[in-house]
Amino acid sequence: MKPILIVGGGIAGLQAANILHQNNADFILFEKQASLGGRISSSKKDGFILDRGFQVLQTSYPEVQRSLDLTALKLSYFESGAMVKDQLFYNPLRRPFELFSSTILSFKDLFSLTRIWFKLQAHVPALDGNKQTTQELIESYSFSERFKNEFLTPFFQGVFLQKSLTQPASLFFYYLQQFLYGNAAIPAGGMQAIPDQMASWLPVDKLKLNQEITALDAKSITLKSGEIIEGEAVILAVDLPVVAKLLNENIPATLGSKTFYFSAKSSVKQPALLRLVGEEHLLHFTCLTDVNPGLAPKGKSLYSATSLGGSSEKEVKAALEKQLPGQKLTLVSSFDIPHSLQQVDGYEAIRKSSNGIVLAGDYLEFPSLQGALYSGRKAAEEVLAKS
Repeated sequence: MKPILIVGGGIAGLQAANILHQNNADFILFEKQASLGGRISSSKKDGFILDRGFQVLQTSYPEVQRSLDLTALKLSYFESGAMVKDQLFYNPLRRPFELFSSTILSFKDLFSLTRIWFKLQAHVPALDGNKQTTQELIESYSFSERFKNEFLTPFFQGVFLQKSLTQPASLFFYYLQQFLYGNAAIPAGGMQAIPDQMASWLPVDKLKLNQEITALDAKSITLKSGEIIEGEAVILAVDLPVVAKLLNENIPATLGSKTFYFSAKSSVKQPALLRLVGEEHLLHFTCLTDVNPGLAPKGKSLYSATSLGGSSEKEVKAALEKQLPGQKLTLVSSFDIPHSLQQVDGYEAIRKSSNGIVLAGDYLEFPSLQGALYSGRKAAEEVLAKS
């Protein structure tokens, strides 16, 4: 029997490989880059560990709990909440009495949040088919302008990586449920530790790196070298723009972002919270070494700053220094990620043009580690069912 061919060594591809391996199915995974992980990756520079964009591991995702060894990842956790200017806003389920000391919450905000809390007690699907957008949903509640503008809108702009908040309202509820009941964490070795762990469970000889695929069909792939490799089935587990290119479809619009990493001398430890800004050149930032000191050399702090537009280092640095008076910041590195997330859509043209190729990727579910893991599992199970 020929092996199942997996194209793409990101989270979805690694998950598919692990499910096949657990079921004693032969496979070969091909990855274009020299390392595995795709969008979930980290690099090292001058003693700093830098994730490719600001990313966290949400521990309450069902597939995360099912698929990863969280203990072995040695997680460090963010506080549940966010900082708005100088105002701490904690998860009301963890610190309910903090709500009454918050200056950005009005009584009608508390009433609206209570309504949402009751909704979150039931099962909340990530996608329910409703066309209402997150922005429309937020406007339908009686939130104060201050709470909307200073907390709710910038927080979800950071989640969705878009100013307009046109992602489905169902995702708003789903993510909010995860944030309320789960924890946001970073592995000791950065986010790269996740694909590294998944790869460690697979036979090394089944992982082929530096292998670019130029063409494929339901039973074979063609390498850049011209070599054709035949398989029992093909699982295509690459980013949406690459899927569209390989299947000769129009490349769908995706959501981009820029992340800048700055270092500073270690300062007084602050609560490990995401700090919302919502300005043109600075959407949000955080001091990562308040969460995990091991991400920077001893005596240094590491700040992550995220921008949605074409902001320059100078513009982002100026905006961040405004938030951190007295701190002298030095750029460590930056990441321009044009395809950070996708706008949720049906992608029916992509599905129809797959011609027997099994697809995997979070664009088939919803943008998240949960979506990537679950799609990889489903792809492998679909192939196994046909074997």
